Amino acid sequence: MTDETPRRPASGGVPPTYTIVLRDFSAPVLLRGEETQRPAHFNVRLTVAHPGPDFPDDIAAVMSYEPIVQDLRRLCADARPSGAEELAERAASLCLKQPEVGSARVEVELDDRSTGAVAGVTVFREQSEGV
Repeated sequence: MTDETPRRPASGGVPPTYTIVLRDFSAPVLLRGEETQRPAHFNVRLTVAHPGPDFPDDIAAVMSYEPIVQDLRRLCADARPSGAEELAERAASLCLKQPEVGSARVEVELDDRSTGAVAGVTVFREQSEGV
């Protein structure tokens, strides 16, 4: 996980944001129509609403990446997606369910054990309002 110094967008009155980065998260996933699991690799970049200049110096005051990790684990265990694109779309939707998250960039790669190839996709999704 990486976080950055809060940034203020160019337009006035919009709250500052910070970034949460989850790199190289992997979990086994069973694709629709397959009988064996394969590794799914995730890189996630979230733009999160900063609690503001007066927030307490307390880890509980900012969003934790742990709910995202737990959601990705459950997704991979239960989803049965058709491929990397559907898995990435579902992962981005899960991220955006966190109220603090304004946008999510999700990269997913799936290993193909039979060919050794890697299929990958990146999706970017934003809340319709907010951050």
